[in-house]
Amino acid sequence: MFLKSTILTTILVGGQLGGALVAQSSSPHAPPTLTTSFDTPAYRYSSFSYTQLSSNRYATPLSSPISFSTPYAPPFSEASTLLPSGVTYTTYSFNPTATAASASRTGEYDQQAYNNLWTSLSYTASPPFTTTVSPTPVPSDDLLFPPALTPYLANPDKKLPPDFIWGVAGSAWQIEGSLQLEGRGPSILDTIGSIQANSSASDANVATMNYYLYKQDIARLAALGVPYYSFSIAWSRIVPFGVAGSPVNSEGLAHYDDLINTCLEYGVTPIVTLVHADYPPSVVADMGNLTTHYLYFAKQVMTRFADRVPYWVTFNEPNISVGSVAKSYSILKDILLAHAAVYRWYKETLGGTAQITLKFANNLALPLDPTNSTHLASAVRYQNFILGIMGNPLLLGEQIPSEVLTTPNITLSALTDAELAAVNGTVDFISIDPYTAQFASPAPEGIEACSANASNALWPSCATLTNVQANGWLMGEASNDYAYIAPQYVRQQLGYLWNTFRPKGILVAEFGFNPFADANRSLNAQRYDLERTLYYHFFLREVLTAIHEDGINVVGALAWSVLDNDEFGSYANMYGLQTVNRTDGRFERHYKRSFFDYVDFFHHHIES
Repeated sequence: MFLKSTILTTILVGGQLGGALVAQSSSPHAPPTLTTSFDTPAYRYSSFSYTQLSSNRYATPLSSPISFSTPYAPPFSEASTLLPSGVTYTTYSFNPTATAASASRTGEYDQQAYNNLWTSLSYTASPPFTTTVSPTPVPSDDLLFPPALTPYLANPDKKLPPDFIWGVAGSAWQIEGSLQLEGRGPSILDTIGSIQANSSASDANVATMNYYLYKQDIARLAALGVPYYSFSIAWSRIVPFGVAGSPVNSEGLAHYDDLINTCLEYGVTPIVTLVHADYPPSVVADMGNLTTHYLYFAKQVMTRFADRVPYWVTFNEPNISVGSVAKSYSILKDILLAHAAVYRWYKETLGGTAQITLKFANNLALPLDPTNSTHLASAVRYQNFILGIMGNPLLLGEQIPSEVLTTPNITLSALTDAELAAVNGTVDFISIDPYTAQFASPAPEGIEACSANASNALWPSCATLTNVQANGWLMGEASNDYAYIAPQYVRQQLGYLWNTFRPKGILVAEFGFNPFADANRSLNAQRYDLERTLYYHFFLREVLTAIHEDGINVVGALAWSVLDNDEFGSYANMYGLQTVNRTDGRFERHYKRSFFDYVDFFHHHIES
């Protein structure tokens, strides 16, 4: 194919393109003759010397301590009057012998009743230590940056606002361990790893021992310069029996009080989640009264800690709790109402000024074939079931989507006008855990036939989901589980949430990557986790673009997770930014290169 000479001369500069291409034409109507010329390399010898390609660069620690000029709520000395009267404050000491003997109870909430909570749960592994470990300074050698990847991670000019929330996240059940110590009651997750479940390899009774190593873990965050730490409080550590009116565990309150104070001491700002999937079993058995039980627990926590906590998350990923917490879709309404009750109590009764959010799970569903109307309908329907079902009432003040409510056997009724009014607007920004995206198409038998059959594996969304494009290519680099390095969908995920639900802001509250077969690699190979670095950098660059080019108010990003942890029964899915040696008796941690690169990204992009 020939180019017209008029076009060609337009793209040439002074008759040359890069000094290598020259266009010549003998006639204004004849095609030009192209000739190329290349610079001849000048070969030469010189003396050889080794060039130092690495340098000893160290992480910059946080300034500490941190304090707030104005408390976010009244101190406990003033707020304690808001607590119900007649509460018993105590602690329990687990006695497995008494549990096994199943001695008769003498009181509804006495020591024997506490032992009986654990009758059906025992573990092969026990925590190797049972007291809080004093922190030690992080050795300087641990804070050496890995080899630089420049120019591959060269930084663009776009900046993030100075108040951008960035840091790391974890959850109590996944890292604490010590399930049966210091008065904690059981949660619905505790069967994972119990002997009865025949899964001692994922024994959460030990996990990463963060319950006694939290001071060292916070010191490690501060040494690397990580300003925000999102963690959760175990409901059953505060209220061992779970339900309203039952005793409150003094040791649990003291533990989290010190955890928050330790964060502030080291210059780390706490973000506190009240429930991260670890509901007490007694509460799940009485979900119709969730608001009563949840308020009872939340008041104990917030009256004590709210003066020092600028951000609260009420529930973690409640939109996917059907099946994992309770089988009925009515649980979603129960959670919405409980969330709203705590939000309004905090703002209106306690007088708190912190920001409160609720965290949704969602890997955006895209139509497998965007030109196919049934694929588009499948994507929309899936999103209505995963986000609209709670997002409509919470963020728009609108009813649950009609295609959800009209699905046969859905066990979910519409919200009343009063319930809509109570729920609407009870978040200060919305949080999302968008690890990746996925493609949707209808169930093989069609949406209508599938939705009429509650026993169908794809019911009720009735969407067939895949990470393989219509042309046969994977959407991105696959992980050991379900995450993909697929940054091309980050802006669509944020755009969908922003333009559909119109929140005041969006927090990316979890995002992360677990490299394939990471658990089989050597420690050095685990630490040099280039795939995770690429995941974070590609993802965050798209966040920058969404902010600057799409006008989306992304208020922060929190990496999952602070440590390799118990991913609900698996230590092979290693999302952590730090390794954990679970065999040395000390649970030694090591930073991974992705952690350094993650911190470096924000140091280059946060406006000073």
